[in-house]
Amino acid sequence: MKIRLINFKTSSNYEKNLEEVISILNITSSFTLFPEVCLTGFDYKNWKEANEFGKFAIKELSKIKKAFALSIIEDNKNYFYFFDNGIKHKRAKYNLFGYENRYFEVGSEPDIFEWNGLKVANLICFELRFIKYWEKFRGVDLIIIPARWGKERISHFKTLLKALSLSTQSQVIAVNSANESAYSCSFDAWGEGVESEIYEFETKIDFEKNKKIRKKLNIGIE
Repeated sequence: MKIRLINFKTSSNYEKNLEEVISILNITSSFTLFPEVCLTGFDYKNWKEANEFGKFAIKELSKIKKAFALSIIEDNKNYFYFFDNGIKHKRAKYNLFGYENRYFEVGSEPDIFEWNGLKVANLICFELRFIKYWEKFRGVDLIIIPARWGKERISHFKTLLKALSLSTQSQVIAVNSANESAYSCSFDAWGEGVESEIYEFETKIDFEKNKKIRKKLNIGIE
């Protein structure tokens, strides 16, 4: 499976951000991942406008006949949206960080959903730190993580992502906002893969390889 990871930099112009996202999607056939709240950022000064724009953006993005994921502010929650010719899955962030508690309502705990025969899981940024989800996701095919991880803790982000792939023996893909520290990666069940700090890059996922790794290094994951 081909994937495209976008180290998106959010501007103060919501419409411009949405146009850029749509433009990227119109020229790719790969699954595309964008960072957390890339359309508005955590714009607490314009909180009502950010929520209203989220509703508009979801309607526009639902028209696109491509597979992609990102998180969007809507109804005072930070929703992970997975699109593929429309909305296939949504979940609001459960573990809030810092000032998020003052503005966001708590969503539901990270879960697993199916897409094209794959078991897919999702974590939104700070949720990556909670080991209980690692246990829950052991052996899923794909773990998707959009983030806006603080640049002063970016080394933690990188370490946790590789550890997550090794612990779960799953494919882990993640993108961090360029407003903090541009970083994206795709790690396989062996903890190997690609990392990038450029605006975007494309790579492939070999799910059969991950199955072979589980058999070779048997830690009880089927």
